[in-house]
Amino acid sequence: MKFSIITITYNRAHLIAETIESVLKQTYQNFELIIIDDGSTDNTEEIIFHYKKENGDKIKYINNNKIGIPSKLRNIGLKYATGDLISILDSDDLWTENKLKEMHTIFSQKEDVQFIFHNLQHFEKIKYLKAPFYKYNSSFFKNVLNELLLCKILAFPVFSMRRSLIKEIGLFDEDVMEGQHDYYLRVAIKHKMFYLNKPLTLMRRHESNLTKNFDVIHCLDAMTSYNKLKDANKLNDKQYLIATNYMNYNIAKYYFQQENKREGMKYLNSIFKYSSIFNKLYIKAKILQFKK
Repeated sequence: MKFSIITITYNRAHLIAETIESVLKQTYQNFELIIIDDGSTDNTEEIIFHYKKENGDKIKYINNNKIGIPSKLRNIGLKYATGDLISILDSDDLWTENKLKEMHTIFSQKEDVQFIFHNLQHFEKIKYLKAPFYKYNSSFFKNVLNELLLCKILAFPVFSMRRSLIKEIGLFDEDVMEGQHDYYLRVAIKHKMFYLNKPLTLMRRHESNLTKNFDVIHCLDAMTSYNKLKDANKLNDKQYLIATNYMNYNIAKYYFQQENKREGMKYLNSIFKYSSIFNKLYIKAKILQFKK
């Protein structure tokens, strides 16, 4: 089985070498690394071509004019992919050396598994890894739609899937900025997901990926996904209410932190309108409303 690894990047010359090297050091070597450059203005291209010269067709480099929409960029990668399996890797993250081997073992032994995600560890300096993010006691293969709707499982770029799944689910939805949460949801509606309780991705935390504004974009993207899925009868009324309440609360909290209570109240009012006063999020929303 061949892996197509899709990495999108923009002005990551100072980081992408480590990311590429973590791929090249994999114990399972049947892969192609497809790097989609979103119009970098630093020497990202020079760094990538250094590795491409040494590794030939193992690395594909696609340079675009600035698009700025991750879902569109990942779709470009999918269209170039020739592998049986698709893996996603952000250009500032690192893989442990057995990442692809672990994925290959599961896909080879379990024909009914279509989509795998796994545990991860955050870091700012590689010597000081945080504890594994998920606190599950073991791996599992089950329906995770409700966990996704409540954000107990987050749509991190740590997933691999069979390429054949694209024919059934389609490409990333380009109406949403990031697209990964939307894709997790669309897969989870139709299939069980396999979770491997091993931290195979080391996810870098730095200033550019910790902005509050980026977080609220994720929430607004999620609301777009929920509305589309509800209109397509993929979510029932209860699932839709649970999901939108959760996101409305988080968006309202963001605006309250920005001292924009008027905008925040628009989202709290949606919770008040459609939820019971005995609902936990209703109570939390009331506390937020009157909090100084």
